[in-house]
Amino acid sequence: MRSEHQDQKNETRAKDVPGDAWWAGLGPVGGVVLLLIGLGLLAWAFLDLPGSRGPHLPYEGAKVLAIGAVVAGTTLLARRSKRGDVQDD
Repeated sequence: MRSEHQDQKNETRAKDVPGDAWWAGLGPVGGVVLLLIGLGLLAWAFLDLPGSRGPHLPYEGAKVLAIGAVVAGTTLLARRSKRGDVQDD
């Protein structure tokens, strides 16, 4: 009975979780673009240009920058490890 209950619980969780994240298929070019956008937002907030009042712009810029760094870094590392596997053969 317990395993049936666990199976039902796992099926419910699987239904509740949406698909991939919006940045999942960007690749290294998309990661670099996100890095540049994040840096631009942070520069905009640092220079106190129009529209940068409040704490939300640096926070959003840092989030975009972090996502871009992770996407670009992981895709480039994955390419490098695939290339290294081929050379080992």
